Amino acid sequence: MNNDIQMLNSIRKSTQMGCYGTKTVMEETSDPQLYRELKSQLEEYEKIYDEADTLLRDRGGKAKDIPAIAKYSSGMSAMMKVRMAKNPNAKVAELMMQGNTKGMIKSIHNNRSLGILDPKISTLSNRLLQTEQMNIDTLKQYL
Repeated sequence: MNNDIQMLNSIRKSTQMGCYGTKTVMEETSDPQLYRELKSQLEEYEKIYDEADTLLRDRGGKAKDIPAIAKYSSGMSAMMKVRMAKNPNAKVAELMMQGNTKGMIKSIHNNRSLGILDPKISTLSNRLLQTEQMNIDTLKQYL
């Protein structure tokens, strides 16, 4: 059960950062298609977050959020990189792909180190991993 709580908090943090990062760069893009893609990715992160949050509460776990300073620092850095880029849309895609890659690494690590989990949690973790891979595949066209 403790591993379930740990995994759910990890999923929540990954999707929190995904939501925050996506919202940060969405307004920096001038490409309507890229904007729609980011909006779609944001909606999927929000769904996964909500599901992880519900499962965590159902199990009596204590929610752990990303520290505000980490979000703020990441957001400021991303905005500066995008605004200084020669091709802001490509930079947005690059930053999003980097974030998704970090999320995938964390998910894979957790799947291997935490072992057998409740099937609902395992399914949600795999869904996040697949979402991150799909996001990367979709964003490649903007590089």
